[in-house]
Amino acid sequence: MSGIPVTGVNELVLEVVDLAAAERFYAEVLGFPVVERWEDREAVWVMAGDRTRIGLWRPQVGLAGGRGGVHVHYAMHVPPEHYEATLARLRAHGYEPEEHDFGERLQAAYVTDPDGHVLEFWPWDVAEHLA
Repeated sequence: MSGIPVTGVNELVLEVVDLAAAERFYAEVLGFPVVERWEDREAVWVMAGDRTRIGLWRPQVGLAGGRGGVHVHYAMHVPPEHYEATLARLRAHGYEPEEHDFGERLQAAYVTDPDGHVLEFWPWDVAEHLA
């Protein structure tokens, strides 16, 4: 039996303490476009690439009892040719990425957002697992 044929992650919801600070980090520092604002839910949505939107929500319970997470770690794929520019952008905004070398899987850079969520920027394409 094969699995559910997903094509990636559609949404990731993060709980944030200061919505304005979170929006500044994701929209200004990372340059992710704001695509929706839910004033009644105290939430802002940004796009990460062309497939995933990230919800920045003040703590609350959503549909089906869904909640964001506190101090989440997640990785975003950046093409290898854009890795150095990613580091430069983070540094230009006052963040010093912590880098780790994974050998064949290339290096990765980590930064922490205003709410303690750890973001990883990784040139390795996880689709290689399926090759």
